[in-house]
Amino acid sequence: MSQTYATPKLDGQRVALRGRVLPAQHARASAQAAQHGMSLSEYLAALIDRASGLPTKLDNEEEALIPRAS
Repeated sequence: MSQTYATPKLDGQRVALRGRVLPAQHARASAQAAQHGMSLSEYLAALIDRASGLPTKLDNEEEALIPRAS
């Protein structure tokens, strides 16, 4: 499946992301986002970046400026 990525319709500088999770997962994610002072959207974006090996505010706000070693 070698499909080229095409950016979906933008909302400002962001794209909409839609998915379904269990209510308990939503509650945990919302609580974690609040604990980090982030919106749920920002928290999910940080998790995506973290999974890609990129620095995030979740790890440490100061360390987020320093790239991670692969």
